[in-house]
Amino acid sequence: MENTDLTPAMIQYYELKEQNSDAILFFRMWDFYEMFDDDAIIANKVLWIAVTSRNKNAIKPTPLAWFPFHAKEKYLPILVEAWYKVAIAEQVSDPNLKWIVRREIVRVVTPATIWLEWENYETNNSNIIAISWTDNKFWLSILNIWENKWKTCEFENFLLLQAELFKLAPKEVVLEKKLFWNLEIKETLERKYLLNIYYYEPKLEAYKNLIKHFKTINLNAFWIENYKEAIRASSLLLEYLENNQKSNFDFLNTISHLDLSQFLKLDESTIRNLDLVYNIATKSIKEWTLFWVLNKTKTSAWANLMYESILKPLNNKEEIERRQDFIEEFLKDKMLLDKVRTELSSISNINWILNRIALNRTTPRDLINLKNSLKSILNVIEIIKNSQSKKLKEIIKL
Repeated sequence: MENTDLTPAMIQYYELKEQNSDAILFFRMWDFYEMFDDDAIIANKVLWIAVTSRNKNAIKPTPLAWFPFHAKEKYLPILVEAWYKVAIAEQVSDPNLKWIVRREIVRVVTPATIWLEWENYETNNSNIIAISWTDNKFWLSILNIWENKWKTCEFENFLLLQAELFKLAPKEVVLEKKLFWNLEIKETLERKYLLNIYYYEPKLEAYKNLIKHFKTINLNAFWIENYKEAIRASSLLLEYLENNQKSNFDFLNTISHLDLSQFLKLDESTIRNLDLVYNIATKSIKEWTLFWVLNKTKTSAWANLMYESILKPLNNKEEIERRQDFIEEFLKDKMLLDKVRTELSSISNINWILNRIALNRTTPRDLINLKNSLKSILNVIEIIKNSQSKKLKEIIKL
């Protein structure tokens, strides 16, 4: 269709759609989000939204689907969980002015970042990974945005990488160009592990991008200075996220090289057959799994730590005994345990709130939860200070 046949608003729409051709575009029109053409057809099939047309008298009417802007919380997760990326275009100029309202894509929502949209969106996993490959070695950059944990590790072959992918169960996989067109790898990730795979062509030089991000002169402090592919995978992941979220991720201020030798190796069959974190019969991590039996935690952060610890058991005797000493001190003093657990119940995921603040997504409730969480943490420290346990004070360095 020629641009001369389009209204100014539709010209805007197609310009924005061209910028994000692989995403469903939510185009803000006053109090509604509108979708056109193929996006409207997809919305009809996935969201069960009726399809009309914006130019019924035309020879070839343009399909149109829409919903009220306040219904985004209902429809956005459905599309993302159906493996679609969603680009959100908002009105960024005053609609009361005489000229056409300007619209811009404010962010692209994907499975690993959808939890940033709302304070009450629950997820037990926000892992996003990028894979790089050279000389038959695979490098993985792993980011848990929920907890601000960013790590990288290497694998001698694809089979070893697969075992780690099964444990991580990432929400998204970002591939560089040469891997995206590797059908064996792509089909394994998609069909066997049902992973959301996205291709991204980086525009920045990897090493320079990371030292600029961390504001350092080199990467020695992060133990990845000499790992070229780790740097490339990590830069790819960072650039992909910042491009999608239209924001910088300065709050990610550290990265580390993950040494998998410090953990007991569990293969995929062991994890499946022992129902460690997933039960085939119930198709759930919440029922009849080891995680389900053990998880009596009071905060999401500790629940995530327990989940990770089950899949990566320590093989360092000293660290195992340190954990046991910590637990033993609470078990010996039931009153102390009850007081601490009561305070922990009031602690929200602080990293989650801080990330939302950094990305300008915060709400008044976020700030209230942050205040209450910090007060509870101070109360926990005070409770332990006033306890009789010298070992506990020593362990947590009070």
